[in-house]
Amino acid sequence: MLRRGIKIAYEKFLVFTLFSFFLLFYGKLGSSDELSNSKISLSEAIKIFKEKNYDVKIAAYEIKKSEGAYIQAGLLLNPALSINYTGLSFGKNLIYDTDNTLLSARFEQPLELGGKRRLRRLSAFYQLRAVDFQTKEISRELVVGLITSYFRALADRLYAEYLRRDIDDFDEILKIQEKRQKEGFLSLIDFMKLQLYKLELENALTQAVSTYKKSLKDFNFFLGGGNYEPEEVQEPQDEIFVENLIKDSVEKREILKSLKEQEKSVDYKIRLLKAYSIPDISLGVEYDSFGGSFKYKPGIGFGVFVSLPIFDRRQGDLISAISEKEQISAILKREEERIKKEILQAFDDYQASKNIYFSYAEKKSIMDELLERTKKAHSIGEISPSEFIDTLRTYRAFMSAFFGAKYQYIASYYILKILGGAEF
Repeated sequence: MLRRGIKIAYEKFLVFTLFSFFLLFYGKLGSSDELSNSKISLSEAIKIFKEKNYDVKIAAYEIKKSEGAYIQAGLLLNPALSINYTGLSFGKNLIYDTDNTLLSARFEQPLELGGKRRLRRLSAFYQLRAVDFQTKEISRELVVGLITSYFRALADRLYAEYLRRDIDDFDEILKIQEKRQKEGFLSLIDFMKLQLYKLELENALTQAVSTYKKSLKDFNFFLGGGNYEPEEVQEPQDEIFVENLIKDSVEKREILKSLKEQEKSVDYKIRLLKAYSIPDISLGVEYDSFGGSFKYKPGIGFGVFVSLPIFDRRQGDLISAISEKEQISAILKREEERIKKEILQAFDDYQASKNIYFSYAEKKSIMDELLERTKKAHSIGEISPSEFIDTLRTYRAFMSAFFGAKYQYIASYYILKILGGAEF
């Protein structure tokens, strides 16, 4: 009897120990998960995006490449050094000096005339500026995707949180209805309908959580990896005037600045190609030593080499450069019109999403009141479970649309600002 009591006590102790270890392990696991997912604001997300986004990093290397081209364009041409010796003879397997020898050493420096190096460097400089602006425009376009993913994840998360609360509320309803079913006030079939609806809610939550996780992966990919979640964002309060946006976008958008810098670069390129009709020269200094029998007479000479651009004056390249300038001018006009169209379309999207959200917001209080009345009516048996479930489904669909409309409206506001040339 004593042995049996000791055995039971030991088993209870073992179960208690395992249970405590289980709680400790999973409690730590849960806390680490909470620490690994940090919530960040939209401005913080944009800051991380600019530092870690893969496409931004890739585009930044274009600036490095242009910097290299700019440095290369400003370098002087390399000099040339030649050393010649003549006067050796061969005989009887010997190499010997003759009485008539010549030793010469020549240093030559080619020089470009007509300001070619300066023009080439200026052309590379404005091309570097154009690439810098182009990289910023790429970042601006990518930020639009970041904003979209930010608010999509936010809407998905709030919908999943709503479903969790809905399930908790429905559990309380089920407890009451189970008691009514046992007391004979509710049929078994109606009670099973309620239980099936809870299963439907749980499946909806599973799908919502899965969708939120996918949205988070997309959001974190824009940030170059990590475990971040979007913070709640307040609804915009300021009014937007599309005329001001169009004016600002034409002044501030980097793609237009890039094209204007490219025009300057091609202007200097054209001037450089025209300068190739001016001859280039090479200046040389030569040391010569004549003599024989180890009696040498040294001498120093100077020389000038002049290239004669008679046939090739880069005429074909000049025609290409002039066409390139005209092409850039046409692209610049097209981009100005495209940006204006883009702003107008984004403004239409903003207005539409704003109107849709406000219509849902107006109906929100009505839907909340309808839900509460339906719950009370069902609790006292005034409506059937089927009617009650239909109302819950309608409300759930409304909340899904409400969250989507709200964050689509806020996202369209920030997207419109970004496309309008706002700093980010």
